[in-house]
Amino acid sequence: MTNLSQSRLPALLLLSLSASMLPAVAHARADAAEAAAAEAADADSADADSIVVTGAREKATAQAAEAIEYGNNVQIVDREQIEATGATNFAEIAQFLIKGANIGYSPDEGEYTIRLDGGGDRDTLVVLDGVPLYDRGPALEEIWGTTTIDPHMIERAEVFRGGNSLFFGSNGGIGVISLVTKRPDGTDRVELGAQYGSFNTREFWGNARFAIDADKRHSLMIYGGTVQTDGPRIFRPQDFVDNVAASGGIQKYPLNRSNIGIKYLFQPDAKTQFRLGGQYTQLEFADAFPDAETYSPNRTRYPIVDFSLDRRWSDRFYTELSGYWSNPLLNNTETYPEICRIAAGCIDPINGNTIEFGYSTGRSVAFPNKGFGAASKVSGFREMGLNFRNTLTIPNALEVVAGVQMVSYKNDSDPVFPISNKANTVTGIYADFRPVIPFSPSTNLSLAVRTDFSDSFGSKTIWKFGFRQPIGAFYLRGNGGTSYSLPKTNELFRQEANIIGNPDLKTEQIKTFNFAAGFAKDFGGVRFDAEIGWFKTDITNRIQTTSGLTPNTYFNNTAVTQIRGLTADVNLHVGDTLSANVNFTKQQARLAGSLLQINETPEYMIGGQLAWHSPDKTFHVTLFPRYQGPEYATGGVNAQFRHNFGNYFLMNASLGVWLGEQRQHKFQLRIANVFDKVYAERYGYGNQRYGSAFIRGDIKVNTPEYFFGYPFEGKPRSAYISYTTAF
Repeated sequence: MTNLSQSRLPALLLLSLSASMLPAVAHARADAAEAAAAEAADADSADADSIVVTGAREKATAQAAEAIEYGNNVQIVDREQIEATGATNFAEIAQFLIKGANIGYSPDEGEYTIRLDGGGDRDTLVVLDGVPLYDRGPALEEIWGTTTIDPHMIERAEVFRGGNSLFFGSNGGIGVISLVTKRPDGTDRVELGAQYGSFNTREFWGNARFAIDADKRHSLMIYGGTVQTDGPRIFRPQDFVDNVAASGGIQKYPLNRSNIGIKYLFQPDAKTQFRLGGQYTQLEFADAFPDAETYSPNRTRYPIVDFSLDRRWSDRFYTELSGYWSNPLLNNTETYPEICRIAAGCIDPINGNTIEFGYSTGRSVAFPNKGFGAASKVSGFREMGLNFRNTLTIPNALEVVAGVQMVSYKNDSDPVFPISNKANTVTGIYADFRPVIPFSPSTNLSLAVRTDFSDSFGSKTIWKFGFRQPIGAFYLRGNGGTSYSLPKTNELFRQEANIIGNPDLKTEQIKTFNFAAGFAKDFGGVRFDAEIGWFKTDITNRIQTTSGLTPNTYFNNTAVTQIRGLTADVNLHVGDTLSANVNFTKQQARLAGSLLQINETPEYMIGGQLAWHSPDKTFHVTLFPRYQGPEYATGGVNAQFRHNFGNYFLMNASLGVWLGEQRQHKFQLRIANVFDKVYAERYGYGNQRYGSAFIRGDIKVNTPEYFFGYPFEGKPRSAYISYTTAF
């Protein structure tokens, strides 16, 4: 990667969550080619991903640096920030570090998604070293790929806000969170860590990287980790249907995650890198829902293999080839209460006692294909991807980034499920044109187009633009584009008692724009920057699920989802001792013609971070405050119930003590939910189909009494202590 001339750095500053992370652009232009090449050589000798920033060197991938240069809002969350959270799952990291992020489901449940700027589960794409963790919809239910992420392997998170499907593929219509993990680099280093805390949480992790030849052309990394926890309570006991509770539905919520992996690096010369990696993650959790499930251990297995080959042929031509294979599999064991349905009552065959009509026998029955052992049928999918990307620079005229991306996925569930195993292949051809404007050489402009050809859904053409204009210490930026999201396999073909698929679903269409103005300046040892922005997103044919029907199904909402928002971000950095950030996201998300905020989309969020480091780097204090504005859940027939589960303030905090000559021994005390706020991560609606009053006929189906709401409880105040070391 080449570096930008120093004359342009002050105006091209990236606004990130932490004031310590202020990366500027990192792509050479022809008017500074020789100087940039010399700087690049120095940077490559230290770290192939380094880019020049104001006052320091920080890390970002070439793709993130280019996106910044051409008008995208890209937030870099670095390893130190992630480590300061002490989090055992990525959802908590996103909740407190990624601005504009909202968590779907509960971080401690074993099922969650990350949503940006008013989008839903399918509009924010999370990728791990280029591998999408998007669920393709296997037979049983969703496979929550982000739950398998090991936080201790994350080197940084690069958050691309605004539509970014052009380079990342479908489902990045509102944003992309690209996770870059630790990897071999020719050096020798070992990292080890352990944590213990509330809910009997036990965690161990480690990695070792080392060169395997004298010339350091070949390097390896091996890594792994495991976390086991009894888990905080997710559902309140009083919210369980009486027969569900009587059959043992009120249980603990244990969650276990283990992963292991290996990475290989081959560097035959200074211009070529080949990387190969493989990892396996297994997740086990239980989350019996209050209206139906009495026992629900789940197991997710998620293997991934990925590779990349980078070659810089000259200062004008650069090639990247990357690919992956993944095969996530899910097994559910879910049971429902056995109920006496004989008017005269039932005789318990075990003890001879009489069981009244409509009441639980105390035993449970497995749902179809969700039994024990071999009766728990596997649900999953197989996905493969390949991306060939080239960058051509024509001095003083034009830069073009063009390539081909192929993604193939298919259902890989047990044959008992009536879903085709035919592969769906999408091949995309894309090109991004970045002209040098003769009368305004400081203006960065990007115009791009992509056409995808699909086996099942025909061709789709999307476009993207971006610009960035420095004006002294100020700048203007903006970008926009289109994207789409294909229906998932289960949305098309699911066949269960309570929900069925809809093979007539159409593709979601997304159009989004965002613009911003910012200021960044160094005042001696004090750095300050601020940005205020606006975004607009329209989603057509949004895929949703009916509520209150028997059975429910999926449908395309004919009303356009209109999302309008404002953002503000302020960062202050005083030397290496104090940093502070405040960020604000307001999002009005409504169906066209409606005045109601759509479900599970906060009206606004205020977040931030305050960090203090002692001058000798021994003591570290970090606060993570967050205020969640109004957030609604709607349920029942014809949306008869509506509940605001937002309007709450949370704060996490950590205290670190670093000891040793190189501060390599790190002790940390982490407090989650410092003020012990009682709040809901999410709010759901259930029904009384297994309730005694419904079975006995006292309440009728689809009446107001048939439905009820319940919170997904947030984590109460809890404490964790950890130790990490490196040598």
